[in-house]
Amino acid sequence: MEPGRFLMNPAASPCSGRPRGPSEEEAYREALAFLGRCRRWGMKLGLEKMELLARAVGSPQDGLHFLHIAGTNGKGSTASFLASALRSAGYRVGLYTSPHLCTVRERIQIDGAIASQSQFTRWIRRVQVAIRNLEQTQPGFAPTFFEVLTAAALLAFRQEEVDWVVWETGLGGRLDATNIVRPEACVITTIALEHTRHLGCSLSEIAQEKAGILKPGVPAVIGVCPGEARQAIEERALQVGSPLREIGAMAVEPGGEEGPCQRVRIEGQRLVLGLLGHHQLHNAACAYAVLRLPLFSGRALPQKSIRAGFRAVSWPGRFQVWKRNPLWILDGAHNPQAAEALVHAWRTGFGQRPYHLVFGVLADKDFRAMAGILSRQACRVSLVKLSAERGLDPGRLAGCFPALPCEAYGSWEEARRELAKVPGPVLVTGSLFLIGEVLAGHGGFDPDLESNERIEPSHAHSHGSF
Repeated sequence: MEPGRFLMNPAASPCSGRPRGPSEEEAYREALAFLGRCRRWGMKLGLEKMELLARAVGSPQDGLHFLHIAGTNGKGSTASFLASALRSAGYRVGLYTSPHLCTVRERIQIDGAIASQSQFTRWIRRVQVAIRNLEQTQPGFAPTFFEVLTAAALLAFRQEEVDWVVWETGLGGRLDATNIVRPEACVITTIALEHTRHLGCSLSEIAQEKAGILKPGVPAVIGVCPGEARQAIEERALQVGSPLREIGAMAVEPGGEEGPCQRVRIEGQRLVLGLLGHHQLHNAACAYAVLRLPLFSGRALPQKSIRAGFRAVSWPGRFQVWKRNPLWILDGAHNPQAAEALVHAWRTGFGQRPYHLVFGVLADKDFRAMAGILSRQACRVSLVKLSAERGLDPGRLAGCFPALPCEAYGSWEEARRELAKVPGPVLVTGSLFLIGEVLAGHGGFDPDLESNERIEPSHAHSHGSF
């Protein structure tokens, strides 16, 4: 099949009577529809299909320089620190993260800008052509949604000739689709219990899976991890010959808040971070440790570039000050570890001031533990049913807040109308799905068209909020 015929609309032009191609918007919607079909193919961990697909699109990963990031929480924020600092140093930077909040195009960014509809459609077209060609020699070849997007990202970064790719894993590490690359450095941010069906039932087993991104001779940085998890990573690093640095051995001192930023000293260097929350100090330290490796023309990244990049960094949905009058904070904390970090960040910024909690969560999360943590400083709770098919019925959540007045809403749109009357402060959390719905309503995106749930498997990747 020739590339020019991919996703073509058979409708005829009213003037010429000849077949015409779809408009940009139509082509984009057809690309999203294709991704939606990939969702039905499910999630299958392993590298064989990803390697085949990458070869079929020309092995675009060859010649690119990757910084590969795994971990339970903190991947996205660490990636954003790295990308921002590299851009400040004058490098052209590709950033691949997941999931998205409002549009799938957020996952592929070039120099801080999300992919346009036309760019995204073009990359997906190339991947679909490759899939159809592979089906001729590999009957039944059916890559997953995440594999298709990963191939599209590789194409994007090669075509845009980026200098560096900040490359976030989807699920785990060892068998994750992103693990077909050979990086210049690796980062493992944090380890907590997650995806036990796929990664193992202990911290040690999960750490082993995430440490699968480590490569011989490639330096790695690990964040603050529990003892058994740290030991598993150290053993893997020793086994493959990966030089390892732990940020627990670094001097990291908080310096207080500075308006919408916070100050920190890392190894004696005074820095201002564009992201709030004590947990961001650890994410910044992970990024800092990587940036001080002699990877950039044989040298560490200049301190002035790190300072400028860390201050300018932005990462929506992570302790995001969405409104100031009244105060609204959005944070996609979706597990107990992230909820603890969120409450700590609130107390650091706002002391003992209580919040009106807006809480929506997926049914497969540890929502009872999260509710117990978040209720500590809540004065009232609004429970929201997510539009995602895995969204937990608010009726099941009400009992998790026995000492607090609760209201339940069947959708964010229903809750939004009532919450507009709340004097604040308001804390919205529980899932990045919920944060995406809140932001999409104000950004011109169609949440029905672009929601994670509609184009990803129901048991797909879940990611840390910080």
